Amino acid sequence: MSDHASTIATAVQLLNEGDVDGYVTTLYAPDAVFHGFPAAFAPDRDGIAGFFRALRAGVPDAVISAQDLLADGDRVAVRFTLTGTHSGELFGVPAGGARIDAEGITILRFSGGRCAERWNRLDDVTFLTQIGAMPAGAEV
Repeated sequence: MSDHASTIATAVQLLNEGDVDGYVTTLYAPDAVFHGFPAAFAPDRDGIAGFFRALRAGVPDAVISAQDLLADGDRVAVRFTLTGTHSGELFGVPAGGARIDAEGITILRFSGGRCAERWNRLDDVTFLTQIGAMPAGAEV
């Protein structure tokens, strides 16, 4: 496993245990820039910490699991799943008790041993439907 992959694995373990601050300080450089997260959160390290605090408040048992991890030089791509139970308010949506199981992909660029820039995509339609923020599609 590359050093970058090890850093990601350590940080995600902290996040899965509920340690948002440990996750953020382990993985991200102080001046890291983020792309693909909700506009309500600043694209900086404070914003990403706020995003993950909100996620953990709404889904206290959230688990992020890497399905594929590819490292090449200063970049790491991760295909992941986010699972958990929507048992608290989440991004303005009241708790509904629904099970969450959504996939995503992220690319991280490292500099000096920490992530300096991150691009993220989550299957928003699945995620928003599962928490009740978006109606389920019509059956075909």
